[in-house]
Amino acid sequence: MAPRQRWTSLSDLVQHALRQQEWLSLREAAELYRVTDETMLAWVRAGAFPSRIIDGRTWVARAELEAALRRKPGDRDDES
Repeated sequence: MAPRQRWTSLSDLVQHALRQQEWLSLREAAELYRVTDETMLAWVRAGAFPSRIIDGRTWVARAELEAALRRKPGDRDDES
């Protein structure tokens, strides 16, 4: 059995989790949704999707994009 990973700080744990997720470039995310790069950027800036900026490029979490595509119109995350 592989040894259990230990992190020296919460920040290290968060960075590890972020690296485990697959990220799409802003353009790839826009293509997935069939919208312009500008529209996707506006949604990202509005907080609709988790993103990261690395070396001036915006990356969007693929899992969140795909989950949003599977939701039915009118569904909300905070409803039970």
